[in-house]
Amino acid sequence: MTKRGDDHLISRRELYDLAWSMSADKAGLTLKITGEHFSNICRALDIPRPGRGYWKMEKAGTAGLPPALPPPSRGVPDGWKPGDPTEHGRAPRKLRQPIGPLTFADFQESRRLHELVKPAAKELRRAEPGVDGHYLRPRIKRGVVDLTCSEAGLEKCLRFTSDLFKRLESPENGHRVSIAPVIKGLIRAPIDTAADVADRGKGISPSWFPLRPTVVSVLGVSIGLAVVETSRSARMRYIGGGNYVPDTGNAEDYVPPTWVVVQNLPTGMLRLTAYSPFHGVPWQRQWTETPGTLFSSSLESIVRGIEAGAHELFLALDKAGIQPG
Repeated sequence: MTKRGDDHLISRRELYDLAWSMSADKAGLTLKITGEHFSNICRALDIPRPGRGYWKMEKAGTAGLPPALPPPSRGVPDGWKPGDPTEHGRAPRKLRQPIGPLTFADFQESRRLHELVKPAAKELRRAEPGVDGHYLRPRIKRGVVDLTCSEAGLEKCLRFTSDLFKRLESPENGHRVSIAPVIKGLIRAPIDTAADVADRGKGISPSWFPLRPTVVSVLGVSIGLAVVETSRSARMRYIGGGNYVPDTGNAEDYVPPTWVVVQNLPTGMLRLTAYSPFHGVPWQRQWTETPGTLFSSSLESIVRGIEAGAHELFLALDKAGIQPG
């Protein structure tokens, strides 16, 4: 066997044969290194080694056949020689392999969505509408940011929320967004989805909401954030089978039984609500998307509005004797 001072490369196959012909301590003595170093070399080079108790079973004739030597992972050397960093188990870093095929869409999404939004995206994409029949109701409440939308408005809602969080946390702004910890005792304010001011209180306050509020810390003040898809009331006619269609006023066009109800239908337009998450200190600001405009183009003014709101909320909290953090 090669001496310690030699610079001959010992192949993975040779090391494998050594590992399965004697204990690690004896193999280390053969290479003039410790048994621990030999084990580290095998681990770094993806070489399987005998488990605990193997040599006793081998002596008794019950050990069975050793596992085959697998091909090396990407980035793993073909062997070892004295002085290589693998002597201490520090093989070149392996590239992490994706689970399943990575599509270009997966790559784009991983770059686009904010880290806080990714769990919500996963839950909302497999969610079903709640009792209102339109707004998605995730199966869990823990660890999900505050988003309320229909299936049709989901991707738009995810993109806007990610862009908002990234803008708030950008180096020039530096406002951290998080899900409020339990110990702070912060609350989530009721959120109405009605698009028209005259209909406020008549819209949907969806039955689903996250376990803890989503907050942004601005100048040490915690401000709640909620993104919703707005709704507008419409007359809908029941046509059987649990289905409704917009009412035309012509009941004779449908087979009885049929009737008309007023439903709040998602509009596809988004609203951001910044609110006070503190008991007994009401405060709120809202920004609502309008048709023909790109809501994301308003991010800078939204951030400035949230910053101004932090000053207002700080004064209200100070007057109430409440810590703003």
